[in-house]
Amino acid sequence: MKKGDLTEMFLRSLFIQSSWNFRRMQNVGFAYSLIPLARRYRDNKERISGVLTRHIQSFNSHPYLTGAIIGSAARLEESSEDGNCPEALRLKETLMAPYAAIGDPFFWGGLKPLSSVAGVILALEGLLVAPLFFLLVYNSIHIWIRLRGFIEGYLDGKGGISFLSAIDLPGKIRILKWVTTFFLAILCAVFVNSSFPLVNFPWGVAVGGTFALVLLCFWLVGRGISSLVVLYGAVVFLFVVTV
Repeated sequence: MKKGDLTEMFLRSLFIQSSWNFRRMQNVGFAYSLIPLARRYRDNKERISGVLTRHIQSFNSHPYLTGAIIGSAARLEESSEDGNCPEALRLKETLMAPYAAIGDPFFWGGLKPLSSVAGVILALEGLLVAPLFFLLVYNSIHIWIRLRGFIEGYLDGKGGISFLSAIDLPGKIRILKWVTTFFLAILCAVFVNSSFPLVNFPWGVAVGGTFALVLLCFWLVGRGISSLVVLYGAVVFLFVVTV
């Protein structure tokens, strides 16, 4: 395929959630992304119909990792000589669930909370770059993964498995969560300092104390104590400290 067609296909893949539906979920967005491929067969209406019909079937995965699957499906369809490409369907069915299981905890459970907490800290400090910081951190990472995944998926025709294995998203989830915990402690310290100016704790003590409190809450929840009990207990403790 020409670079222009591949560029259009990638840009279309960014809108895979736009036509999400309860019946077949991301199927319309997936087929919409492959239209630049289908256009190549404008003299063969049966092949156009075959490509779009195959990929209008049910599909659902993490939207940020679908680029790798779309690129691979395009490569397999392109290399098919008879216009019948069951390999593309098998690839989609095989990878959509694992990619959803990888993407959800990394992007929704790790990257978004981390960039959000960092942005809120900057906002509480009165910095106007806070929303821009959040957008730059979050979008730069997920767009890079989407683009590289799409390119690698098109090149190898295997769903970009080698690329995703190399960047090891599951291994980075735990790191992201711990960094988010540290930033959450800083956020608590900033909030307490701005809301209770009479509390004259040194900055290091405030950050260290709130970080220790957050870790204690995690430990208590891990020991089976109700999260509501931990939440209300933390509120009471902080109220007593700041009165």
